Amino acid sequence: MEEDKRQAKKLVRDLKIITAISVGKNRNKDLAKVLDTDKSFASKKVKELEEQGLIRREGDGKEVRYELNEFNIVKFLQSKVVIKWQEEKKNNSK
Repeated sequence: MEEDKRQAKKLVRDLKIITAISVGKNRNKDLAKVLDTDKSFASKKVKELEEQGLIRREGDGKEVRYELNEFNIVKFLQSKVVIKWQEEKKNNSK
């Protein structure tokens, strides 16, 4: 049970980072704000996503920006998130 909570928390954090990068918050200081943490912790989490092939680093030093690897993001989401669509109920009565 505790392991499930940890996994859920990690998934939410990863999704926050992915979402932030997708809307242009692609610098470490931006990601630290999104995660409400310091830059070193954000950097560590970003590195984990880089190692998984979900994001890639562009630039050097203070000019580093992160970009999504869209193909791997889709595969990641398909493996972690289940989206169920409800069929719209048709009203056949007149």
